[in-house]
Amino acid sequence: MFRPLRFVAFAALGAGVLAAAGSLGARSYLQGSVADYSGELSVDGLEAPVEIGFDSMGVPHVWAATDGDMVFALGWLHASERLFQMELVRRFAAGELSEIFGAEAFETDVAQRRMGFRRKAVAEAPALGDSARREVERYVAGVNAWIDRRSDDGRLPPEFAILRTTPRHWTVEDVATVALYQTWYAHDLSDQDAIYDRLSRAAGPEAARALRSAFPRSTASAGRAGATGALPTPPRMTEASNSWAVAPARSATGHALHAADPHLAIDSAPGFWYAVALHSAEGTDLVGVSAPGLPMVAMGHNGHVAWSFTVAAVDVADYFRVTRAPDDSTRVADGEGWVPVEVVTERIAVDGEDEPRAVAVEITPRGPIVAHDSLGAIAVHWAGFDLPATSVVENGLRLHRSRTFDQFRRAVTGLGAFDVNWIFSSRDGHIGYQLGSPVPIRTDTFPAFAMRDAAAGESWRGYRPLPETPFALDPASGWVASCNNRPAPTNWPYELPGYYDPYRIERAAALLSAPGLRTVDEMKAFQLDLSSEFARRWKALAAAGAERAGDAGAGAALRAWDGTMDASDTLATVFSLWWHQMTPALFEDELGAGGWRRALDLQQAVLDDSIASLIDDRRTPAVEGAADISARAFVSAMGAARGRPWGEAQTLTVRHPLARVNLIDRALSLTRGPFPWEGDASTLAASSAILDRETATFAVATGPSMRFVMDWSDPDAFTLTPALGQSGHPHSPHFADFLPLTRAGRRWTVPLSRAAADTRRASTVRLLPS
Repeated sequence: MFRPLRFVAFAALGAGVLAAAGSLGARSYLQGSVADYSGELSVDGLEAPVEIGFDSMGVPHVWAATDGDMVFALGWLHASERLFQMELVRRFAAGELSEIFGAEAFETDVAQRRMGFRRKAVAEAPALGDSARREVERYVAGVNAWIDRRSDDGRLPPEFAILRTTPRHWTVEDVATVALYQTWYAHDLSDQDAIYDRLSRAAGPEAARALRSAFPRSTASAGRAGATGALPTPPRMTEASNSWAVAPARSATGHALHAADPHLAIDSAPGFWYAVALHSAEGTDLVGVSAPGLPMVAMGHNGHVAWSFTVAAVDVADYFRVTRAPDDSTRVADGEGWVPVEVVTERIAVDGEDEPRAVAVEITPRGPIVAHDSLGAIAVHWAGFDLPATSVVENGLRLHRSRTFDQFRRAVTGLGAFDVNWIFSSRDGHIGYQLGSPVPIRTDTFPAFAMRDAAAGESWRGYRPLPETPFALDPASGWVASCNNRPAPTNWPYELPGYYDPYRIERAAALLSAPGLRTVDEMKAFQLDLSSEFARRWKALAAAGAERAGDAGAGAALRAWDGTMDASDTLATVFSLWWHQMTPALFEDELGAGGWRRALDLQQAVLDDSIASLIDDRRTPAVEGAADISARAFVSAMGAARGRPWGEAQTLTVRHPLARVNLIDRALSLTRGPFPWEGDASTLAASSAILDRETATFAVATGPSMRFVMDWSDPDAFTLTPALGQSGHPHSPHFADFLPLTRAGRRWTVPLSRAAADTRRASTVRLLPS
């Protein structure tokens, strides 16, 4: 699971290259650099012929004689459709963007070198097990075979021509680096430690206490009685994802049902996922989505079990304030005394500069120093530093071969520090849940998201063993679900701090628990549900503000509103703008002009706990309550809403990185949208958007990166719908052809059996040993 790189500095674009974009020669080049969807190709490195059948949306079904050739073909396909995306991810993870983008990318590279994903992967790659190493080597051989073929005939994707660069060969170490970075990325989606620390210091101790409070309504994904209460945790809107499974006893077909829709960035092309079906005569069958750069099916099924994940948001990283010795900056305070800092010199090549820049990375006993502020240096202790990088690759491949819940549990909890929740279902009728994130054993009870003092001593004592982690198998409720919510109930035997969403799980639980048997059509409808528990929770305060402002009609309408974030609903627009206007109305007095912009989480906590001192506007002699502040926000919201329906106020625009250059954007039609968009971060049809306060419009950033639904009564009816398209090539017919289906909530079937797949075949490529 990777965030498409939003930063692309096309400083290398010359006027001649720009002018060529619309020429006949450029058009011919673009067409010739698209992936092959038909024909016979001789390829170095294959052991036997491989047949690849593409359906009309470009989803490949690979039929190979061996597992090795199967993953070779996956590497070939990833390179043919997503090579530039792979190059960006590899360079981003390793801290090597400056080599092609110049000095503008230097600070990004420095941050990645400090984290040391590449250092750790290279150091530990020799320990990769023999079986996993063979698969990874076959995968990178497929990637490199495509690179060699297209480098020889000058038909690499256009981004490489524009940047005047050629990708180097992929290696096992590259795969390990990307895999390790992926586990950090899952945590980074929800990590708010630095923001919470700044808010706590700026707004005072009551703000700190509010941020540590929890929404008591939050439902757990796994339950077990315990002797102690869990640490209350702050609300946090993660990049919203949902997944659930229904037991045969609650299913209309008498077989398990399984649905997943991870909501990640959808405003940049290409999308996250590459859909694929992989088959080997050695007995391997895999259908699902893969992340280009990794030889794994991240979510999907193998004909026996299905798996999917959501971000867990467990706090697996602590930040420490580091004190240097007054007479020796190479030593820092830790526990009982002063200890030396390890210094690693990283050399970063920068395009346009003759010599690499040297960067000193300082590593303390707590972890690397990753930032500095007015108070000094900050180090991070991340669980991923403690766990083998090779385990991510080994267990990702082991997951492919799972047949039982126990095998599944052991694989998904072995993926390093991959901070996610896993949902399981099987053909023989089992459903289950497992927290995949490692759970640190902290020696103190201070909240994990607060800044610590590195001099205070050790704070972690390893990790909870597998039997003590939250999980569920075939629960009496007849369903399991995960929506970035709390993994375990408040009476869990130990603290489990994190940044959990309390809203979507409530809606999912209500739908899944409703009387009657669940159907496949319901699974699909639930994924499109627009009822916002967040809006239902806070609409009364918006109504009180409207009434306090003298608009009784709007107040009555808000009280009667059902909280549905439909594209045609004007109240959805008013409510959303009101919520965002509440932030400066509440906190500008404490945090100053602009200081309130990252305080949405604090806003929920303060209002939920009715903290009078933070609600009151200290700049006025009156003592304001929540309704008074709401009235101010309501007046602003009504002025900004201008009667627009939600689908006009909130839109999605999808851009390829090349679209940053207007001439190329116009020549190649790289931008899609804007399109009206429904939902909010708390609907099951989840999306998060960025408000432009100047225009009072919301630009959607995240949404359904893919949707799948499985009914184990018929694996050939498995539906799998990526958000955008299979190809990252702007001239490919499969660049964005899934986008209309995503917008309409329609589904695409990706069968398991060869007979069913052949009925959907549109073209065939045969890879032949050279």
